[in-house]
Amino acid sequence: MKSKRNKILILILILITAAAVGVTVWAVWFRGNDDVPPDDYAPRQVDKNALPIDDEEPTDKLSQAEGGGAVSLTYMKDVTLNLGTKEASILFQNPFKSNQDMALQLVIDNKIIAGSDKLPPGYKLSVMTNVDVDKLSAGTYEGKFVVLYYNAGTGEKAIVNTEIPVTITVD
Repeated sequence: MKSKRNKILILILILITAAAVGVTVWAVWFRGNDDVPPDDYAPRQVDKNALPIDDEEPTDKLSQAEGGGAVSLTYMKDVTLNLGTKEASILFQNPFKSNQDMALQLVIDNKIIAGSDKLPPGYKLSVMTNVDVDKLSAGTYEGKFVVLYYNAGTGEKAIVNTEIPVTITVD
């Protein structure tokens, strides 16, 4: 009798272990890429094309209300997109005095055609790579920059975004 109970107990433990391994494999397989954070948090890495703003001296941060944020932007409304290289030439800066990290999206007809990783205060972008040019041809398009803001300390996404109209010249 005791031997039969031990065999049943071992069988139950084997089934529980198999189920735990199965759940673990499933969670790892479907979890996704570790480099892609949830939408509510800032990208983990600084954009590969981001450069420090050369001519800017670190200054005091803008004042902000508790739980809020304060940003300063420098940008040009003209974007040039090269179909061959799939690169967009832009000017977008997150000056040092800002106290929010940013991520930038380039949008045409409500479709995101390019996006950046994190752009901390004191950094700029002059090029966006891997632009989705599949449905574009040479010409001029009305588009927009969508600026997403994130708390620089916690990485949490701010409630507000900014949309900036831009003219996109595709050649």
